[in-house]
Amino acid sequence: MKKKLSFPEDGLVELFRSWSGKGELYAGLAAVLSEDDFEWTKDDVERRAHVILFEQCRPLIEQLPENLQDWLSVLPVATQAETVRGRSPRGAINWANTRRQGWPPTEFSGRVRHRGVDDELLSSLRWTVERLLGVHLHAKEMRPKIGKGVRGQLATLDDLAARPELQGVEAEPPDLLMVEGIRRAGPLWRVVGDLADLLRREESGDLARLAAELLAPDDALRWRLFHLCVLGTMLGVLRSLKCRTISRRPLAGRSRGPAFRVEAPGAAAWDLWFEAGEIWSTAKKTEPYVEATRGLARRGNVRGADLFLVDHANKRAVVIECKYSDEGKYLRSAYDQALAYLVEARTLLIDEGEAFVVAPIEAVPRVGVGRTLAGPLIYCAPEHLKGELTRVFSGWLAS
Repeated sequence: MKKKLSFPEDGLVELFRSWSGKGELYAGLAAVLSEDDFEWTKDDVERRAHVILFEQCRPLIEQLPENLQDWLSVLPVATQAETVRGRSPRGAINWANTRRQGWPPTEFSGRVRHRGVDDELLSSLRWTVERLLGVHLHAKEMRPKIGKGVRGQLATLDDLAARPELQGVEAEPPDLLMVEGIRRAGPLWRVVGDLADLLRREESGDLARLAAELLAPDDALRWRLFHLCVLGTMLGVLRSLKCRTISRRPLAGRSRGPAFRVEAPGAAAWDLWFEAGEIWSTAKKTEPYVEATRGLARRGNVRGADLFLVDHANKRAVVIECKYSDEGKYLRSAYDQALAYLVEARTLLIDEGEAFVVAPIEAVPRVGVGRTLAGPLIYCAPEHLKGELTRVFSGWLAS
């Protein structure tokens, strides 16, 4: 099996500093445009994540019973004891206390046990069962045959979810302490606790862990994470230079305009675009590519750099094209793409700039710089990009 290409996760961590939950992560991944121009939605990303999550749960599901009675026999029951007094004996009589009241007794002292359902444990069970069934249904939208080998267990869980014992409590996600308590309740509950622990990770605020465990294993999502990593790397460099980055819009497929406003010390604000195809309409200019291809019988889409940071006051910019690959021919073709973006920007938007093609360090172990009439064009990995952007932005701030 071919080893997956790497990328430094600190770029993602930097980006996630300002994100509050998985919704922003899924939307951000969907906003990365693919070269076939297919527009993903947040739901598309979530479905792929749920395929991976369900496959992680599968070994545990295989250990669950296919018979509903096996579940009903272990539903949690709590027993509470109550001290009672009465004219007739009830429960276990405490003869010592009874004799103290006189003999023959006119009142009996005893303890009565009440059996009831452990609501907390059942609440966690309901959440786990319903969450697992929901993940399965969502994953099936992408992979219809997923779960075929555990149909019996899933059908039984569906029946269990409808039982009055579970419907009588609210579904509440268990915290880590509760998960440990579930595991101690018995052999079957150990499996339930492990399932709950897997399922609750997607609901946590640890986006870096979510990305590593549920998104990075999918090749169709991993390259999108690489794009977000490069964005986070740029944001980290700006923060290290005391710049303030303000989110202008969510990273989502149909959002328009710069993604961030960058307030630089002692300078006019800069605009940071993510998927920058709309920069031309915003500037009320027509992209040269559109003019050149206007006479073609079949129209194409407006193109745009993956990242475009522009200082409008001084008419300068940094253009970045991300390529998550180690294929030489594909990476070399990015030269024409990045150079075209820089030349077009120099033609109508800016007076100076630099372009970058950023690829995994396995593909670009060393920085390469080509000097063109439009400006420098640099191949590098995210690990090099920090130093290169620090050089560029430090020069901007010093001028």
